[in-house]
Amino acid sequence: MKKTQFIMMFALMSAVKAYSFVPSNITPLAADETFIKDDLRKILNHAGLTSTSINIHLEKSETASNNVVKIECSENSIDFKVSAKPYEWGATTYLGLQKMGFLFPHPRIQISPTQEKMQKACGETFEWKPTFRFRGFHLHTMHPSEWVSGFLMGKEEIAKDLVRWLARNGQNIFDLNLLRQKKKTIYSNLKEPFALAKKLGVHPGVSLGAALHQQNSYKLLGLVRSLTGVGSVKRLKKNVVKLANNIDFDYFVMEAGTSEFTPVPYGKAMEWMEAAAEVLENRGKQLFIKVHVSTNQTHDRYGNFNFLPQYTNEDVGIFPHTVMFYGLYDQHVPMYGNDSFNHMLDFTEQEYKKRPTWYYPETSYFIGMDIDHPLFLTDYLTTRAVDMKNLAKLGLEGQANFTTGHENGYWLFDWNLALLANSEHEFSPYAGLDLLGEDRSVWEPILAFQTKYIKDGGLISIMSAPNFQDELTKGHRIHERNIVKELVQSPEKREEEILKLEEALKSIPKIYGIKNQELRLMMEVTLIRIEHALQTRMALRHPKKSPERASHLLKARDLRYEATNRMMMIYFKHNRYPDSKVFEKWDDNPTSYHYGYGYPARTLHFWKREEMQVEKEKFSPFFMNIYSVFDILL
Repeated sequence: MKKTQFIMMFALMSAVKAYSFVPSNITPLAADETFIKDDLRKILNHAGLTSTSINIHLEKSETASNNVVKIECSENSIDFKVSAKPYEWGATTYLGLQKMGFLFPHPRIQISPTQEKMQKACGETFEWKPTFRFRGFHLHTMHPSEWVSGFLMGKEEIAKDLVRWLARNGQNIFDLNLLRQKKKTIYSNLKEPFALAKKLGVHPGVSLGAALHQQNSYKLLGLVRSLTGVGSVKRLKKNVVKLANNIDFDYFVMEAGTSEFTPVPYGKAMEWMEAAAEVLENRGKQLFIKVHVSTNQTHDRYGNFNFLPQYTNEDVGIFPHTVMFYGLYDQHVPMYGNDSFNHMLDFTEQEYKKRPTWYYPETSYFIGMDIDHPLFLTDYLTTRAVDMKNLAKLGLEGQANFTTGHENGYWLFDWNLALLANSEHEFSPYAGLDLLGEDRSVWEPILAFQTKYIKDGGLISIMSAPNFQDELTKGHRIHERNIVKELVQSPEKREEEILKLEEALKSIPKIYGIKNQELRLMMEVTLIRIEHALQTRMALRHPKKSPERASHLLKARDLRYEATNRMMMIYFKHNRYPDSKVFEKWDDNPTSYHYGYGYPARTLHFWKREEMQVEKEKFSPFFMNIYSVFDILL
């Protein structure tokens, strides 16, 4: 479908609302009534209700002025009378279930209501008002997660559970990274989950590189063609066609460089973008280019390599990216050599009226920063809410949130983000917690504390772990930080960090009122880490092998044992994917990592490594290293 034809069709469908964005070249997708009703039966059966307890009466209309579900109750059944646009009727129906008390905070958690709770929704009419036309998640399957098992290793039920979770929470897009596996394996493993997604009204996508050599990514071009450019456009088109013929995706996310830090020739990169867009446009599919926040990639004529899509034709869409718990509106962002992400905000505001634009933030970073350390960082709630509120007001078309996984309590961050797709929640960072019945008077001080001390106060650089790159060179650190070697060499830096930690410990919020056990345990671990980091730094006040240093390290070890006890409770009580290896060593997965993201979290590897660095004063990046560096780079 040509872009002009699609814009005309989209304008007719959206006559009641004036959109300011350029629409994606994606054919609107209506959920299949049979599949929604089948999913409803699964939900009711799980709740111990008969499959006829709730009946759906559907009226779809292209010209519907709004998307509403009216709930009418009789003695024997409940009727959902749904009136909605074809591509929003599924989300509208699931909204009715949420209003009755059915909640899906995690793909393998269903909270079912009491009869009394269900009755409260009787006679009410609820309107589904999505904040974005397209909303969903990028499953970062370059990281060793449950979704690697589900989508790339044939454990189909994991993948289908995630797809149902998306639909049940009003999401209508998702994509995942393809890795270097046998093509037939990729095609076979994605067939059923992608088919289910479409039946439930969710657009599937794939993410890969034109010439990306990083983290075992699937790439369209081999090393020689990517370096020389000889025959590269023809080969790229051929390989895009091959993927489109074998995977039923609706959108295609592409990396332009050989890594997020290293470019290819600028002119050739633009040729590849436009070539891929041409192939996909003719098939009614949309190309998006990831726009990274990495620095030191500039050209005299074109400027920042990451912003190259601005020089391509309008068919090339963009994914403006921010990393970790930082956002477009933060004034201090010490990552990837940046001071802030103002340049990404400016680029987004410049381009969204010219080409399809979906915001691409994160709710988990991995690599020693959060979910695998582990740290439970509530600024993933607050920052994402701020960004969504402002971008919805701006009129952006979509958002695809980068996520590593859902264990270690990180389901809360993704669920809250999904809930904010409903404008009724008014972009509240507490939307999910409120639905869970948590006490805001407990959580508000926690969120305020973390923002003040961990994010804005810079404790994140102390509490998280340096990765291999951080210890290899000071000039290209992922997050601005002092590594242990620098704390040994500089008493001033050491004392500055000790002061920050001591100040935070004076203001620790009370957390015993957290009702959800998993969230409380993760919060306890996070707060223990503040004291643990203080002890390792206080140890550095004293000479190596001195009794005083040993005493502080013993206290650090005891704190680590306390946190380990809590992580073992997480492992035994809150591991929903025993059919994956999220919390184990995992040599046979197709990523560049030989363990699940929960393994260093369960063992507190990064905590112990810091203790051992202080004890032995060994500072090599290879000391107690768990990364397979060559696998990651190649």
